[in-house]
Amino acid sequence: MNKETVKRAMAEASIFENVFPFWGKLTEEQQQEIIENTTESFCPKKTRLHFGGGECAGVQIIVSGRARVFITSPAGGDITLFRLLDGDVSILSAACMLSGMDIELDMEMETDCTVWTIPKRAYRKLYDESGAVKDYTMEMISEKFSDIMWLFNQFVFSNVASRIAAALLEHRGLSGGDELMVTHEDIARDAGTAREVVSRILKQFQADGLVKLTRGKIKILDAGRLGKI
Repeated sequence: MNKETVKRAMAEASIFENVFPFWGKLTEEQQQEIIENTTESFCPKKTRLHFGGGECAGVQIIVSGRARVFITSPAGGDITLFRLLDGDVSILSAACMLSGMDIELDMEMETDCTVWTIPKRAYRKLYDESGAVKDYTMEMISEKFSDIMWLFNQFVFSNVASRIAAALLEHRGLSGGDELMVTHEDIARDAGTAREVVSRILKQFQADGLVKLTRGKIKILDAGRLGKI
């Protein structure tokens, strides 16, 4: 094994150790099998991936970048479910390997992303062999479904202005500043509403002194009041 191969293996092991709480409970053989079977992909911004419908990608790790996970309606609209950042695991992309669980999801890269994929076969073997892996997988899937149920409760029981305000604050957290390089269409997808509705409510937010609208930008002026909507 040459120096470059050793360095790569050590880097991969380090990332897996940070990502998976069960990593230290695996045998050396199990760890090596995962490292050897994992593939790396570079996905440019705007790349879209589809999961479900009988296709199972396996477990994916966003090594670097940011991705949006969403569902698409038959009419072509979509609703953002959650985002994945550096070091996050897309566990739902492997949900179809569990008996009776098959969901249709799409993922769009919001930035250039490096993605690692552990194939279904390799992860399923680990899942069957290790109680720690099984516990982690079920806990993560349960957590994501809880997040999705909370989101749909928001859509059903909260008003549109509140969802738009929440979407603005989420993008503020992602960007780390008050100036957001997002479009009305981006906010509409996150809030589960029409672009025209977003434009109307943002104009009201601007009139109320909460935001300032310019072409291609939204500047948050009062995050505290937005959070109370």
